[in-house]
Amino acid sequence: MTTAFPGGNPNDPGYWEVIFDVIPFPVYVADSKTYDIICANRAMMQRVAVRPGDKCYAAIYQQTEPCTFCRMAELESGAACTANYLEFELFNDLDDRWYQLRETMVAWFDGRRAKYSIAVDISALKEVQNALAEAHAELALKNRRLNGALVSEQEVTLNQRNFLAMVSHEFRMPLSIIGGAAQVLELYTAGQAEAGEEVAKIDRAVHRMSDLIDVCLADDRLTSAVAALQVRPMDLASLVEDICREKAELGGAERLCLTIGARMQITADPAMLRVAISNLVDNALKYSPADSGPVQISLDASPSGARVTVADHGPGIPADEADRVFEKFYRSPTATGTRGAGLGLYIVKQIVESHGGKIQVRQGSAGGSEFIIALPATSTRAG
Repeated sequence: MTTAFPGGNPNDPGYWEVIFDVIPFPVYVADSKTYDIICANRAMMQRVAVRPGDKCYAAIYQQTEPCTFCRMAELESGAACTANYLEFELFNDLDDRWYQLRETMVAWFDGRRAKYSIAVDISALKEVQNALAEAHAELALKNRRLNGALVSEQEVTLNQRNFLAMVSHEFRMPLSIIGGAAQVLELYTAGQAEAGEEVAKIDRAVHRMSDLIDVCLADDRLTSAVAALQVRPMDLASLVEDICREKAELGGAERLCLTIGARMQITADPAMLRVAISNLVDNALKYSPADSGPVQISLDASPSGARVTVADHGPGIPADEADRVFEKFYRSPTATGTRGAGLGLYIVKQIVESHGGKIQVRQGSAGGSEFIIALPATSTRAG
């Protein structure tokens, strides 16, 4: 059964025309049996020239028989099972527009059952939906490409790390053999000054090569996306003392002067801090003439943690290069004639900043340069 059309006087057809004309969307009413148009509002007639009695499929869609998308039968069935309306979208080939149609069965004022149809132009909405769909598809494509690039980068990084690990192993083995042979030579040449000096050169060269391997591996570790600091509570003073002891054995105790102003525990990665502080001490020894006095190393408490200072007697660093010396592969013109790869200070800065600390360089009070590392009491990897 159909329900009475809501509102108005069913015996006054002029009332429907007034009501329909107020609606800003195309509206028409068609006989459910004959498909004859009973009524159409002003908005509909502005789009299509329709007249009462015209077949709706011919006047609106220029078809010779009921449209394939017509829902009249469904509406009749829906009326029988008390469904109120059908709503669907339709693309009209005649004007290249998208419409949302809302149709229902009504009891017309003269007793006929009729289809009441209202059409809302949703072309702009469809354009937005299509644009969003295209943007989503493009974003998905870019995401797949980025994921592919990430996988490739991870493979390259893994291969690089494997290569460096292989190089490290291949270099350390002969270095260990050379170092062991130098120790044997030292025993056999005890008391021979000239031979002892040559053995010392071999020993120093082995340590320099070992330090260079440590620098390269540290750079790889810091730049790897999967690397993380292995932090734990540690005695910073003991670490600095141990480093100075090692350097004194190689270069002579008279070349280093260590001052411990405060002993303290911090939370940090001991292995990485060893690399950083060792690099600063090595640089200070390398750039300070042998007869210029000892390299000054001090450990003091800072307002937020600890401060390590390494002062050398080298040529100094101009103020305009104070930041550049920490760049990767950068070497100051004042370093001409001194061997180096331009990685040491870069590595130091990366290690210090990964602990949440800072490093700076300034002119020393007695010439040369002073490098100051400020470390927080509790260190975490910078995100």
